[in-house]
Amino acid sequence: MNTQTAFPEEVQQALRKNLPTRLPLTFQPFVNQQLREWEYLFPNERRSVQRLLVYAASLNAEQFDLLFAEVRGLEDQMGVRNWQFSTSEQTIQNSSLLARSPYFQQWRQAVQTVFDAADRYAQQTNDSEGAKRRRLVLLDLPKQLPVKQATAWNRWQGIGKVQPLTFPDLAPAFDAAQFLLWGDAGSSGDWAGGLMQAGAARAGDAGAEAWVIDAAASLTGSAWKNAARPPVPILLSYGRLDAYRENFSREMNTMRKDLTDADAVYDHLRSVDVAPWCPPEVAAQPAIREFIRSLYLSGNGAVIFGNSFVEWGASEALRRARPALLAARFDVRPRPKPFTGVAVFENPDLVNPLPSVPDVTGSALDAQVLALYVWLAAARYEEYRQQTVCVCLAESLSEAYIIAPEEFSLPGAEHPMPIGELRASLLRWMA
Repeated sequence: MNTQTAFPEEVQQALRKNLPTRLPLTFQPFVNQQLREWEYLFPNERRSVQRLLVYAASLNAEQFDLLFAEVRGLEDQMGVRNWQFSTSEQTIQNSSLLARSPYFQQWRQAVQTVFDAADRYAQQTNDSEGAKRRRLVLLDLPKQLPVKQATAWNRWQGIGKVQPLTFPDLAPAFDAAQFLLWGDAGSSGDWAGGLMQAGAARAGDAGAEAWVIDAAASLTGSAWKNAARPPVPILLSYGRLDAYRENFSREMNTMRKDLTDADAVYDHLRSVDVAPWCPPEVAAQPAIREFIRSLYLSGNGAVIFGNSFVEWGASEALRRARPALLAARFDVRPRPKPFTGVAVFENPDLVNPLPSVPDVTGSALDAQVLALYVWLAAARYEEYRQQTVCVCLAESLSEAYIIAPEEFSLPGAEHPMPIGELRASLLRWMA
């Protein structure tokens, strides 16, 4: 544990009571790793472990034993004390041992019951407005991705409505998603009046409230000149992460790929100094550097394909940070090449000398599916189920697919709507 980390006072009080060592064995890897990596966690992740520790510290000895009784009983039945089980961090071996136990599902349910109790305690003792705040998920299929009108929204199975759009407000070099997100350029060259400004301004001191994840650099490109000015959104561009991705891939592919060495491989990649590989907006934020590292270690295809990077990055941002505003743009990817090695990490351009060929049709199909996956990932969490608007733009069709609660309304929704009116309605929603 990093003893220099400035933990909140409530967490420090729990640590002074040696609470982590009193927890069940299967709780200790999570808690110890979270505390050690505190500076790399998003506020939502910190709240999870903080709520657990604060609640457990509030209990007397009898209440404490009762809270964890089922977990400890299952640990005894699984024989955890006889395992080579790390209590300092979550490892592949830990996960494997737990998953192979016939009591695994019961154990997961018992653990969730503990966290649910901690969440209820936090809601009773604090002002809990996080789940009630209005949120927005903006997904973009840009013009270069040809979408078939007859089948564009079939996969969404009627959970939203199609909104035709017109674009009288767009500057010649601007597209619909940029207009919605960044607004208009003033005389000073700064962008104003967009959704990102409204979303990021709500962050206050919490941070990680506004994200843009881009398969190229077109959607994020308008923001780099303002990236150091508050409020600061989190900007992740597959194109701007080229150096990070290539160096990371090279480190991975110099090592053995025997599955028995998986923990050693991952330990090495977790300790590599990635800061020199990062663009400035990532290098300056330790939590974002580690977010990318984790994404590349766990995201299937995120190292190779921009659209996979967007889908997995957006899903992980939703899981870990619960942002109020998330924007994700897909793009054209190269046609997959036949190559060997571990597909998650191998760079096909290095393995196969044939030139890359854009796969426009395949990319469009991928993006339609992956955009839906992002929304389904959001819908897993309570924060997004009631108070969230999801807008998926198909710019080649001049259409948006909109999922929204009843209180979100669009004037004249049955007719083609100017993009400026859509932006105004979304701004009112975010306000």
